[in-house]
Amino acid sequence: MEVAELKKKYEQLAKKHKLPSFDELNSDFEIDKLDRESNNLLRAIRKLIMEKIVNSMSFLEMLVNPINAPRMYVPYIATMEVGDKKIIDEIYSSLAGLSVLSLELEINSEEKDEAVLINGVFGRWRELKPKFSQILKNIKEPKNSVVKKERSYFG
Repeated sequence: MEVAELKKKYEQLAKKHKLPSFDELNSDFEIDKLDRESNNLLRAIRKLIMEKIVNSMSFLEMLVNPINAPRMYVPYIATMEVGDKKIIDEIYSSLAGLSVLSLELEINSEEKDEAVLINGVFGRWRELKPKFSQILKNIKEPKNSVVKKERSYFG
């Protein structure tokens, strides 16, 4: 589906259901990459949005359960402060709640319910973005960086 056509169809639904503009939603969730025709456009958009939510949850899960975390995150994980853990838990819990709501729509999908969830996810994502950005900033610049110690073998 061409982006112009997608945008036109979406804007009609946005007006009907008081959804965010195409550009706002696209800015956060890249809905313009929706590449197939759909009889239920809002359902397809909700599924695309939820991909980002689930990916974000997986990333946060890796930070709090770093069994196989990539080495690039180890300095942050090793020095993560209680405040960061609380923020991560808050973000994760909020996203998990949205994910459960989305699962309900996998069983019973109606256009108005899809619109309500899209609005809810969009609003909640906008609230969480600054906190998520702070966590990412702390990952790039860990506060109490661990000094790597040389180890030698004592046969």
